[in-house]
Amino acid sequence: MPKILAIITLMASLIVVAPSVANSPTPNERKFAFSYEFEITGIPSNAKLLEIWAPLPPSDENQMIENFRIDSKLPYEAITDPEYGNRLINITAVENIPRNLIVTMSFDVSRFEACKFTSGKASKLNDTRNLKRFLAADALVPIDGEIAKEAKAIVKADMSDVEMIRALYDHLIQTMKYDKTGIGWGNGDALYACDARKGNCTDIHSLFIGMARACGIPARFVIGFPLPGNESEGEIPGYHCWAEFYLSDLGWAPVDISEAIKRPEKKEYFFGSLDCDRISFTTGRDIKISGSAGQETLNYFIYPHILVDGKPFSGASYKFSFTDRDVSSNHR
Repeated sequence: MPKILAIITLMASLIVVAPSVANSPTPNERKFAFSYEFEITGIPSNAKLLEIWAPLPPSDENQMIENFRIDSKLPYEAITDPEYGNRLINITAVENIPRNLIVTMSFDVSRFEACKFTSGKASKLNDTRNLKRFLAADALVPIDGEIAKEAKAIVKADMSDVEMIRALYDHLIQTMKYDKTGIGWGNGDALYACDARKGNCTDIHSLFIGMARACGIPARFVIGFPLPGNESEGEIPGYHCWAEFYLSDLGWAPVDISEAIKRPEKKEYFFGSLDCDRISFTTGRDIKISGSAGQETLNYFIYPHILVDGKPFSGASYKFSFTDRDVSSNHR
């Protein structure tokens, strides 16, 4: 696809304003410019094929993406993963491959606070097509065995769905530790989290998702980046993820258990609410992409996936940064 056409197609696909964004005010909003940059170095001089996939943030009821720009000396196209509808770009180069490549994606973001239990409004973007998928296991998120046993020891038969979710939420805050030491953390491995009783946001929320699904409640994984609430610009060292659960009368509602563990004074807030100091990129686990190596499955998708001659290539560095567009905006 020619680069100019790709830009037009990409911008048209991203700037989709959800009804709830366009018509309904939210308690808090944060406006910022975001830059997602990656540099690939040391590509072999005899390489014949370079393939890159990178995630794109969606416009949805929680955020609006505008003025999207990509700086790349190689052509790209916007594609959609068939299972979850995540948007991404694909760069494919055959022959005449540069030894080094820098790609920068920049865009403006309006991020809205989510307050599902206080707004009194159900989600207007209730995509129920994937509810069965969000009841099924992922490769690292089983819904049977020890995870199901633990979940069913917490919930009671006479509980409503929201009461079960709240019981799981409180239980994990009480029994899990946010800890990025040792071996095994950071993969979103629910069994690791269940056994070690610690991990980062991927591990803790994977355990929550597995337990919710084991109780018959759809739950899904969302990943993006955090923004410091007390700074107006700067670099972001890494990703952050959270979870959402589905209630028939409310739609998808969020929880951020790892933040509630780190900030116990916000425990009540992070059940059903999310601050606007963040941006989401992709939803789901075991995300499938197709390339020269056939169909690949990504555990989760936030950093670029790079293949050189059909094999994973690790020679890349990343830089993520933001600048508030309205430092006086009301945000937490």
